[in-house]
Amino acid sequence: MQKQDTGKKLTVSLIVLALTVLAAIITRLTGLETTSAKLIGSFAAVFLLTGVVWRFPFRFYCMAFGFEVLAAVLGSALNLYHYLGFYDKFVHYTSGIVLAEGGLILIHALAGRRHTPAEPLLCRLFSMFFAIAGAGIWEIYEFTADNLLGINMQGDNTNTMGDIISGTLGALTWFGIHTLMHKRQQEKQ
Repeated sequence: MQKQDTGKKLTVSLIVLALTVLAAIITRLTGLETTSAKLIGSFAAVFLLTGVVWRFPFRFYCMAFGFEVLAAVLGSALNLYHYLGFYDKFVHYTSGIVLAEGGLILIHALAGRRHTPAEPLLCRLFSMFFAIAGAGIWEIYEFTADNLLGINMQGDNTNTMGDIISGTLGALTWFGIHTLMHKRQQEKQ
């Protein structure tokens, strides 16, 4: 990691931490429906995410924290999941994009270890399917948590399938954008 990235990453983490503090203040001042557990979880997510994605490229670091703001700060702490009917689908759509980017980092790391060039189309396909699998795994997590803890994160089958479809659409969007970017690079050469 470059030294300049350290400062940038710390700045991103501190901005998201400040947004989380702001969300906590807003919930207390306005009486928005939320819970202490959601607020604590939002704070914990900032520290956990900083540790988990610190070694990743800055672009992915920003994407991961952007997703954290959407999911934890706005979605959970400010409870936009409750107040905006489409918000859950939007967050799942965004997760498809972020997971696909993570899949690209993973496939390039694996190819680099084997000292083999990575075929661009296969990398994009792997990344897309990695994100789609991530959407399915997340729904398995929600199902398991619902049954073990007696909560209702998942909702019904329509919600579950809508979430998976939203994540898949995000992955397809990522695939389309990266395919166009690759095509433009090829045309320049």
